[in-house]
Amino acid sequence: MSNKKNEIASAEVEGTQENNQLVNTESTSHVIEVTEDNFDGLDIESLLAKSTGMEAMQQVLSLSPISITLDKVGESFRGLFMGYGEMTVNDPNNEEGKRTLVCAKFLINKQICINAGAVLISELRNANLKTGTPLEVTYTEKKGNVKIYRITLLG
Repeated sequence: MSNKKNEIASAEVEGTQENNQLVNTESTSHVIEVTEDNFDGLDIESLLAKSTGMEAMQQVLSLSPISITLDKVGESFRGLFMGYGEMTVNDPNNEEGKRTLVCAKFLINKQICINAGAVLISELRNANLKTGTPLEVTYTEKKGNVKIYRITLLG
């Protein structure tokens, strides 16, 4: 990381801050306008303070999901239900060669995991779970090409 220092230059006009700018003190040719709009209305001073010293911070959670599948009857996983998302899969039968599936999201051991099994999605929707619900998903049997799951609340 470079040793460039950034500072906030602000002009107070009748008790309000206007013309806030993030200025690189080594070169004034690069000025970024700093406004509440650039930061979704968040407190700029707080964000700038949080942005320093990040080298010492620990990684907490991977936001890149991985697929979780249950391949053998009796296999299970435990996690927090985190709602639904979408995933794109290859589909040679589709004109674009891809299609979008609804997937369930789970938080398991600090990792976001997803599964797009149609029966599992249906079971979860029927259960009307809230985000953060602890549960166990167990693959109980296979009927033809359809996997059947048991969803158990944990407490």
